[in-house]
Amino acid sequence: MNLIIIDYGSGNLKSVQNSFLNSINEHNLRCNVQVSNNLSLIINSDYLVLPGVGSFSDCRRGLEKIAGLVDVISEQVIHKKKKFLGICVGMQLMFDYSLEKKKTKGFGWLSGNFNKIKANGLDYLGRNFKIPHMGWNNLKLENKNHPILKNISEKDQYYFVHSYYLSGCEKDNVIASTNYCHKIPAIVGKENYLGVQFHPEKSSLSGQKLISNWLKY
Repeated sequence: MNLIIIDYGSGNLKSVQNSFLNSINEHNLRCNVQVSNNLSLIINSDYLVLPGVGSFSDCRRGLEKIAGLVDVISEQVIHKKKKFLGICVGMQLMFDYSLEKKKTKGFGWLSGNFNKIKANGLDYLGRNFKIPHMGWNNLKLENKNHPILKNISEKDQYYFVHSYYLSGCEKDNVIASTNYCHKIPAIVGKENYLGVQFHPEKSSLSGQKLISNWLKY
């Protein structure tokens, strides 16, 4: 099996690569991991991972700078049915659009859009909520039978860094959510493509469990 972590100038690529290599080695999986934006390698891959750090519009611009990349990703995921994992902004790009900085189109694989988190009220320590949402949160498991959640409980903690959240998403596509000021979809997906709003590569053992589940399911 060949796994490509897509390099378009955004994302902590080395950390993502190391996390996948750790899971592959721990479970004795036969999978080669490469970081690349080479279209031929992407076309010949089995798994695709799209990380993302920064603003939605900047990430979209980075993808468009590589001729043919957006079309190839969509072809491989939607038509060739390859397994895909979007991380943080990589997850956000799966949807219709984001209002971060300016309205920017996503891939449109799933219905939904991204609006700024509504920082209303106080947290459990009586402090004002801060934006961006940065830190550790547990998940509310909306679809407990989904294979991505195997051996994951609501006690597991995941690391979030984001200011915009998904709204208007179809309920059936939300696998898990979290709460920061209000309900925020945290794991979403359909068929062969999944996205996580948090960073599994920064989420210690809980993140490794999720990566292993994705590789094996």
